Amino acid sequence: MEAIDIFSVVKDVILALSAVVVAVIAFLGLRTWRRELTGKAKFECARKLMQLGYEMRSNFSAARNPFGYARIDRKEDENETGKESQVINQWEERRNLAKPLSESINKIIEAQWEAEILLSEASSKSVEEAVQLYRECYGELSSAIASYFDIKYNEARGRQVAQHQDWLRELSKTIYGGSPDDFSRKVDEATNKLSSALKQYVK
Repeated sequence: MEAIDIFSVVKDVILALSAVVVAVIAFLGLRTWRRELTGKAKFECARKLMQLGYEMRSNFSAARNPFGYARIDRKEDENETGKESQVINQWEERRNLAKPLSESINKIIEAQWEAEILLSEASSKSVEEAVQLYRECYGELSSAIASYFDIKYNEARGRQVAQHQDWLRELSKTIYGGSPDDFSRKVDEATNKLSSALKQYVK
């Protein structure tokens, strides 16, 4: 009887130990899986942000290219003069060239929100600063296009715009500027800031 009791106790102990071992292995496996999953999520987030950063830089370059071309799909007003039509067409072309920037801005803002959740506080702060620089550049370019062609349109209609000539030249530099200039350096600063913050996650 005692032998049977001892055997039963030993069996229970072994079963209990087995349960503990299985639980420990499951816990360690879950923790490893979670760590790998988190690492993969951080990698994907950083990779997406960097891709969008380079996309932003490329789109800014294309939007400011003096020889850039974009399709214009508008019906000219029969009361437009030749000069007015020319200005409106150029205005429309520049707006169309800048449209990809608007799409990229929206995408990188969404990715920034994801970075705030997944990445370290320091990295997400740098991402936020980089995105803010992109937004400032986009706002500056959009404003320059609107102001420049509004003045040029008034000029085409015979209105006096002599007082705006210095401003026109500055706006023209923003719209048609090349690289390197102050504007492109600001875009590069944003891209480099993004790259520095994210490279630790994509090694």
